[in-house]
Amino acid sequence: MPLFWKKETMTDGTDIEIWVEEFLTRLLELAGLDVYIEEISIDDEENLTVQLAGPDSARAIGRDGQVLDAIQQLVVAGAVHGKISRRRIVVDVEKYRERREKKILDDAKYYAEEVLETGRAVDLPPMNPRERRLVHMALVDMQGVTTESIGRDDDRYVRILKQ
Repeated sequence: MPLFWKKETMTDGTDIEIWVEEFLTRLLELAGLDVYIEEISIDDEENLTVQLAGPDSARAIGRDGQVLDAIQQLVVAGAVHGKISRRRIVVDVEKYRERREKKILDDAKYYAEEVLETGRAVDLPPMNPRERRLVHMALVDMQGVTTESIGRDDDRYVRILKQ
């Protein structure tokens, strides 16, 4: 933890790390998920990351990370309610988000190369906004291809096209 970091507290005086640990522990217990907090860390940009692990890790992630995203939204909503909104809070399970991001980036580059070779557009599977942004950012500087988001709501996806 950097020396310049100031310990943040909730409106009731509770340290954010303690609040997150207590909130998540109770939430996971109520959800019947056998997972525990493996680590809480703060990076140089003061982002708080919580790593979960345990026998129910797959259930805590859910299909395409949907359960994990819901858990994170609940934690963020609670922190905002407690007047802690300037720090990003990330909840992860056994580094799922890191693995998912790597797969999305690898797929985006693979399909961009395919578009360059064949000249045919490729539609990626539906993704959430964060994942679509990853694809757009990964390919923004790649010569010869462009990207666009298509669709609505849960069916929104990225199309990779030849420029």
